[in-house]
Amino acid sequence: MLALKIKQDKYGQAISLLLQMGGGFQTRFQRTLVVNSEQRRVLEEAGCVAGNGSAPKTRNRQKTT
Repeated sequence: MLALKIKQDKYGQAISLLLQMGGGFQTRFQRTLVVNSEQRRVLEEAGCVAGNGSAPKTRNRQKTT
């Protein structure tokens, strides 16, 4: 699950999109939604995302010789 900050003028649209998609999501304070990766993609394509509440985690793999 990913925390996304939603643009102030797009919060209602974001909730509407998520309800139409079905599935679960969580709301947090100050226009933050906790969604899965598919929901995140849809919200980003719709232009609703202001920023991430948390940065995606990547794994660094170092080569051993």
